[in-house]
Amino acid sequence: MLSQQEWQQQVEEIVRDRSRHSPYYLLLGMRVRELRPGESLLELEIGPRHLDERGKVHPGVLFSLADAAAGVAAMTLVAGGSRRVVTVEMKVNFMSDCAGGKLTAAGKVVGEEGKSIFSEVEVWSEEGKKLAKGLATLVSLARGHRPE
Repeated sequence: MLSQQEWQQQVEEIVRDRSRHSPYYLLLGMRVRELRPGESLLELEIGPRHLDERGKVHPGVLFSLADAAAGVAAMTLVAGGSRRVVTVEMKVNFMSDCAGGKLTAAGKVVGEEGKSIFSEVEVWSEEGKKLAKGLATLVSLARGHRPE
């Protein structure tokens, strides 16, 4: 079990790593807002580059944000944290659309089996409208899997 100080260091490293080593996060403008063991909250401010031909947020943006939130939630439970988890399967149901504002995605680990981690995720608009819901299967690449 990690001490509070060790947990805080792991959180800070995940946030730094996502900012420094994930050009895709930077391209879309995704930010890690909050982390707890097995949970994440990410945000993305919508701009013109995120819109489709109808002027709505492109479903690929919603999928990417959902994938990121599911993965970051899993990273909080893996020794070494960031870059030690990969998505191997994901299903997302698109429930509504939006044209702008801030998107929020919440990821939560709902199960683990061996090196597999299962995360649920939801994406909401700034107005609180649920835009997408998904389930991801991720695999831990870390030795020992769990932090000691």
